Amino acid sequence: MAAILVLLIALFAPLAARAAPPAACESFSRSSPSLPELVRDWFVHSTDERVAMCPKPAAAGEQTRDLQYFGEGLVRQQGAVCSYHSHGLTLIGSGTRARLERYERSEALDMTLAGGAECPPPHAATGAAAYVETYDVSSSAFLGIMRLWSATASGLGDAAAAAETVRIAPDARAQLEVALTPERARRATVTRIVRIPGRALRQRYALFLTAPTATGADPAQYVIYLDKSLRKPFEITAFSETD
Repeated sequence: MAAILVLLIALFAPLAARAAPPAACESFSRSSPSLPELVRDWFVHSTDERVAMCPKPAAAGEQTRDLQYFGEGLVRQQGAVCSYHSHGLTLIGSGTRARLERYERSEALDMTLAGGAECPPPHAATGAAAYVETYDVSSSAFLGIMRLWSATASGLGDAAAAAETVRIAPDARAQLEVALTPERARRATVTRIVRIPGRALRQRYALFLTAPTATGADPAQYVIYLDKSLRKPFEITAFSETD
């Protein structure tokens, strides 16, 4: 397990520097009536549909928080999944010379399950409708992974549900039940899903989530590993705390 976690850190270290946009973002589209000069200038030089301006998480003892920026594409729906592309932007210069530049080559696909006729708006949704940052994850894989996690979280602490849930390794289930109470599992938030490079006939994924702590301190961070073999359903194979 430790070796897998080290591999993930090495593979996705560039992604770790790009914090996923929080829910409390101010989003500007090309048709917004009042655009900040930075955003207006960025739209002139890019094909992005929106720019999200989000507060960075405040460090301990800080009174103010810096802003982080994200360029985003159109929201599209494919079956039961809504998605849009996004990438990080960085602020260069200051004063009249300040400008936004794209700092990462990778493109995230933010996805959520469609709950009705229309897709939820980015950044405004919470809970089950919140968008999840994904890398190299198809809409069908996202649907299967989210459904499996939902069933797993609902079945923790339920002996009957545990007996019916055969798509989770016994060791992984035991670790989940030690780390998460049923209530914390139901309140956990999936923040990122990444496909791990490997063989075509056996797809492997890492699902990152945060869960509230009993003491009210910063949320705990976990990673769940999943496998998908040809003609077989998704299976949770391992679980680890990342703090």
